Amino acid sequence: MVWFFIKKNFCDGWDNLIWLMAFNLLILGIGIGVYYGLGAIVGIAALPEWAVIVLSILFFAAGVFLISTILFSVSDVCAKIADFKSSSYKEVFTGLKNCWKDAVLFSLLITVLVILAVIAIPFYLRMSGLLGLFLAALVFWMLCLCLFSLQWFLPLRSQLHGGFRKTFKKCFIIFFDNAGFSVFMFFYSLILAALSVFLAFLVPGLAGIALAQNNAFRLRLYKYDWLEKHTDLSPKEARKHIPWGELIAEDRETLGPRTLKSFIFPWKD
Repeated sequence: MVWFFIKKNFCDGWDNLIWLMAFNLLILGIGIGVYYGLGAIVGIAALPEWAVIVLSILFFAAGVFLISTILFSVSDVCAKIADFKSSSYKEVFTGLKNCWKDAVLFSLLITVLVILAVIAIPFYLRMSGLLGLFLAALVFWMLCLCLFSLQWFLPLRSQLHGGFRKTFKKCFIIFFDNAGFSVFMFFYSLILAALSVFLAFLVPGLAGIALAQNNAFRLRLYKYDWLEKHTDLSPKEARKHIPWGELIAEDRETLGPRTLKSFIFPWKD
C-alpha cells in the first residue's frame, strides 16, 4: 500500500503541477508578508516590550488564519484529486467561504502550540532541577503528539466533513490507530518540505503536502470499510490480515501503468 501511495501521489502531483504551483505561490506570498510584518513590529523602538509581544502574536495568528483558510479550501480540492477527479482554480476560491470558521479555530490552535514551543520549553529549561526538565519534556512530547495527529486534520475535514471539534478528536484516534503509518507520513511530509526548499517552495509546498495527506487518508479509509464488513473477526486478528492488495486493486487499475514518456508527453499516450 505504501509504494502505491507514493506512486499515486507523485502522479497526482505531476498531473496537477501548475495548479499546485499557483496556490503555493499565493501561500508563499502571505508567508513572506507575515515574516516582514513581524520584523517591522519588532523593529518599532517606541513600542514597549509587552506591546511588541502582543502585536506579534496577533499578526502571526492573522497570517496563520489566512494561510489556513486557503489551505483548507485547497485540501477540499485535493480530496477530489485523490479520488481521481480534476482540480479547479475557481473551486478553491469559491470554497473559501466554507473554510474560514474552522480556519479561525485552527489558527488559534497553531498559535498556542507555537507559543508553547517558543516560550514554554525555554522557560522550563531555565528552571533549575528535575522539575523544569520534566515540564519541558512533557511539553515537548505533547507537541510531538499534536504534530503527528494534526497532520490528519486537513484530510479528515475535507473527506468526512465533520465540525472542528469532531475532526480534532478524530485526528488523535487516527494517529493512535495508525501510529506506524502516521510516523511514516510525518517524515514523508518532512521530505516534501525539504524538497520544497530546493524548489523555491513552488512544489510540492503546502499544497503538495495537503495532496499527499488526502491521498494517504483516502487509502487508509479502505481499511475501516473492510473492518466494518468483518466484524466477525477480533480487532487484533482483523488488523493483521487486512488485504491491501485487494482493497487498492481498483485504484491501481484506474491509475494504470505510468511511463516516463507519459509524464513528459501525456498527449502521446
